[in-house]
Amino acid sequence: MNAMRYCSVLGMVLCLITISGCFLKSQPAQYYTLNPMQRPKACPEFKPRFTVSVGPIILPDILKRPQIATRTNDNQVGFSEFHKWAGLLKDDAKRILAENLSILLAEEGATVSTNELLMEPDYRVVVNINRFDGVPGETAWLNAVWTLKDQKKQKIVAVTQSLFTEKVSGPGYPELVNAQSRTLAALSMEVAAEIKKTVAQGR
Repeated sequence: MNAMRYCSVLGMVLCLITISGCFLKSQPAQYYTLNPMQRPKACPEFKPRFTVSVGPIILPDILKRPQIATRTNDNQVGFSEFHKWAGLLKDDAKRILAENLSILLAEEGATVSTNELLMEPDYRVVVNINRFDGVPGETAWLNAVWTLKDQKKQKIVAVTQSLFTEKVSGPGYPELVNAQSRTLAALSMEVAAEIKKTVAQGR
């Protein structure tokens, strides 16, 4: 009797595992990209005056994966198999920073590029991201050290550590990624302010 009951329970467990496995396999992955700042409706007349190159963007090993990182507590990070970056995070972050800087520095006449090799820029921005994660429904974090270099003078203009937090407006991953995009916008504004100051001092 006990053997029959054991076999019955074992069969139910195996059946549940099989059903769960089928459910997980059938669940499609969702892919995300960061979004840039909104461009102003009235674009100023653009007169190119100087060039800025963005990159490289340096990530810790923990962020060199397609899964979006979420923070479960101070010492624990989670990764979802169903919520992933559409491409390499370092390339997406570089693209967004360059686009944001082109918006913020348009009136100064900045031509901004992500081409690290072919372009000979006046200024180069290098960003070392130490933390880029968050808690869905709560907060997104960006901790980065960035460097601004005057390429013509071969001089480091600024080395700054920045920490940004943004409230996540909803419980899902789309809201988390939107909040992470806003942290990159805040970083872009800080970098743009330093570039404006440097350009003004050099005139």
